[in-house]
Amino acid sequence: MTAPSPTPMIRRPVFWVVIVAVFLAVAVALAVGIAMSGTPGGADAASTRIPRPTPSGTAAPTPLPTATTASGPVVPADCSGIYTKDWSPEMHGLVLNPPWTLDPESGVRFGSKDAELVGVLETTAKVTCVWANPRGGSDAGGLTTNIASVSPEQSSAVIAHMKEIGYNCYDELGGTRCVVETPGDNGTVGESHFIREGIWSATWWLNTSPDGYTHDIVTAIFGA
Repeated sequence: MTAPSPTPMIRRPVFWVVIVAVFLAVAVALAVGIAMSGTPGGADAASTRIPRPTPSGTAAPTPLPTATTASGPVVPADCSGIYTKDWSPEMHGLVLNPPWTLDPESGVRFGSKDAELVGVLETTAKVTCVWANPRGGSDAGGLTTNIASVSPEQSSAVIAHMKEIGYNCYDELGGTRCVVETPGDNGTVGESHFIREGIWSATWWLNTSPDGYTHDIVTAIFGA
């Protein structure tokens, strides 16, 4: 009896199952490859193309420019800074700061003869300018100016004291001017004071009171 001929592989069901499985595997692999190739760098790269949300928190405010305080008037470094001109012609032979006047015991170092005012000037005067006889002390005349730096409290106290002892005080040139003039044994003695913005110009004079002297100091220091 002749044995039956074997069934060709193509006609066997198992063959087609294997073929379909291979086909599906290849199709899946191709699909995955196409998907991956369409997104350079893979999923991580694709995520970088998504706009990042703006942080919900409020951004730190930009610091404001630091406020600057306008600089006020300053006490000049020396006597040359308290005048706008040379006052020698108006001083009739008196000279500025002759050597003998630099002695603390000369008696001409302060722009007042009032003990209370001198007490303040002793600690606040920054510049002392003395117009005097170059040969020494004289009853003929002289003039002393202190430029002092004072606090608001000191300014108020000085003005109140001058009013109390009879000085004539009034508003002038943006500040307070206080003056006094009295006859003395050796001639006329007077004082001229000006206080503004923490600067006090104190002047004592004997027979020497050139017109416009205090105003010139105000112009030199304050500009007007």
